[in-house]
Amino acid sequence: MLGIENKELETDRLYMRLFRMEDIDEFSQIIGQDEVGQWLPRRRGYTKDEVEKFLASIAKHWKEKGYGVWAVIEKESGSIIGHCGLNYVKQYNVVELLYGIGKEYWGLGYATEAAKSVLAFGFEKVGLERIVAFAKIDNMASRRVIEKVGLRYIKDIEIFGMICAYYELYSSTKIKDKEI
Repeated sequence: MLGIENKELETDRLYMRLFRMEDIDEFSQIIGQDEVGQWLPRRRGYTKDEVEKFLASIAKHWKEKGYGVWAVIEKESGSIIGHCGLNYVKQYNVVELLYGIGKEYWGLGYATEAAKSVLAFGFEKVGLERIVAFAKIDNMASRRVIEKVGLRYIKDIEIFGMICAYYELYSSTKIKDKEI
């Protein structure tokens, strides 16, 4: 069951809400993991200062765009296990689906569950026509998540200083001519 209200999302096992500044310590423990960070543009775990800047940029994005990135919380434990959401990428004029889940929660389907709810929010509530995703070429786990939620591989591109697989999904089932 997908519930979308007041910029919050809920799935069977997850609750997704806007980040709060008091989340810095808990979120730093996740995004600070080098195993998580190796797949992100910094290519390593984030420092607490970088996490603070990241959360500030997330808040600014929500204010400017009306959509953004959520804290992903496991209902059973009440713990933040990562982030997932939508981000406008000015370089290509696209909205990307992005996520990062703590290593202790990998392989449990949380990224897929969160990504599905974010896609529904983007298409149904925000009214986006297309959502894209980027994954480092060798991040096969992330690429599987992206494919499981319905995005189609298009090509490899350079973005954020990395070579990534580029995927896209349109709100309608028709294949569009647009491409980055």
